[in-house]
Amino acid sequence: MRRWIPIFVVVATASLHDASIIVRAHGGAAADVTLGGEILDLACYVAHGGRGPDHQKCALKCAEQGQPIGLLGSDGKIYVLFADHADGSAYGKARMLAGSNVEIKGEPASKGGINGLTVHDVKKL
Repeated sequence: MRRWIPIFVVVATASLHDASIIVRAHGGAAADVTLGGEILDLACYVAHGGRGPDHQKCALKCAEQGQPIGLLGSDGKIYVLFADHADGSAYGKARMLAGSNVEIKGEPASKGGINGLTVHDVKKL
């Protein structure tokens, strides 16, 4: 007879560990965090490492054309940036700051190895 219980325990433990990474506020929603870093146009960053001051003009053009944007956080993680469904104005401002160093306040999420951040506020550093 095979023992499936140990496998289940490992999967359940891994899932609980991932869920504990995000600090939860009242009602189960993720609490806002503030992260600093560079806003990337993800198309150029993933394809050929495009980033930094020499890439800023291209990053702005790509963001204006609708390429996805992300944040290369000071923690070394990449966060895909999302607009808030109720008010997308902060995300729109973040798009106009592609290639810049910023501080973003937003709601973090993580699934399947992808880090995301719903943008609630952004300021250029």
